[in-house]
Parts: sequence; C-alpha cells; structure tokens
Amino acid sequence: MDNLQDYSLLPDPLSSFLYWFNEAEKVEQNAPAMAVSTYDPKKNRPNTRYLLYKGISQNQLVFYTNYLSPKARELKANQEVALAFYWHESKKQVRIHGRVAKMSLEDSTTYFHSRDRQSQIASYLSAQSTVIEDKAALLAKYNDTTKLFVGESIPLPENWGGYLVTPYEFEFFLYGENRLNDRFLYEFKKQNWEVSRLQP
Repeated sequence: MDNLQDYSLLPDPLSSFLYWFNEAEKVEQNAPAMAVSTYDPKKNRPNTRYLLYKGISQNQLVFYTNYLSPKARELKANQEVALAFYWHESKKQVRIHGRVAKMSLEDSTTYFHSRDRQSQIASYLSAQSTVIEDKAALLAKYNDTTKLFVGESIPLPENWGGYLVTPYEFEFFLYGENRLNDRFLYEFKKQNWEVSRLQP
C-alpha cells in the first residue's frame, strides 16, 4: 500500500487526526464543527447534529451537552456513536466510530467554570429540545437566571457535562481529481490498528 506519510497519515490514527485537525484550523472557519450521529430506538431512526469538538483527553474525543437532551437519552440506550468532520478548503473529511462514556463530575465541573459566564447561564437554564412558548419566554428565563446568580458562582447543572468517545474506527478521506478520492480505513483489531485503502 502507499506510504501513509504521503497523505500526512501515521500508523496511529489519533495522531493522524490531530495533525489533520490542527492543519485544518489554520484555514477553515468551521474546523471544530463535528457531526454527531446517534440512534433513536423509539422512532427507529438515526439523528445527526453538529457540536463543537473539544479536544482529546486520555486518547478519547471530547464533547459536552445536556444530559437530558435527546442525544443523551439515545446514548444511554446505545453507546455507539458516529462522528464526522468535513473541511472544505482542505478537501478532507474524517469519519470516526466509537463508544461513549460520561466524563467524570470533576472534569465536567472544571470545564463548565472555564466557559464564559453567559454560556454557563445558558446551560444552567436550558431544558434542551423541550418546547418553550416563544423567544420572549426564553429571554425572561435568561434574565431571571442572571439575576439569581448576581455576585455568585454559577453551579454546574446536574443535567450537563461531558462525554468521552473511545474510537475503534477512523476513515480518512481526501478529495481527488476525477473523483479518484483517497480513503484510508483504520480498524482497531486485536489491540492493534490495521490500515487498508478503500476504493473511492
């Protein structure tokens, strides 16, 4: 197979991903945008939404969300998750499959208090994805919460925190001329990463 280094890839897919991501951040406006796909067992259908990728912790990818949201309920029922990154200027994408687990309370708390105060307030008041009367009602909740914590630290909501994704599959995709795209699949098997080239 081709020399992986010709495609800025290494034997370790996580290191390869980090290199691709860091290079994309230099030229892309939406580099941290990450598609997160889960499965809804009640409606028997997948759900996809974009979140902010928040880095790597102990070889696991990190994102944060409301633990009462639809995605959290779906992840509780099925820990399998699919992630995808698309970088238009770089002409690359990365697809990742993995399994999720909740982040520790301590680490979620540390990150929560590193965010700007407005974001903390928004997370504290949000019953994510539930119905609200109108925008005025949402703004009223925001203003009430702001007044409630004047001069005080905003506590971590019980229903908010991080997820850690342990990846077991990566696909690196480079767009090529004449649709002869380059695709490399990394699969974690028997405690090692196996690499294969896929047809476009």
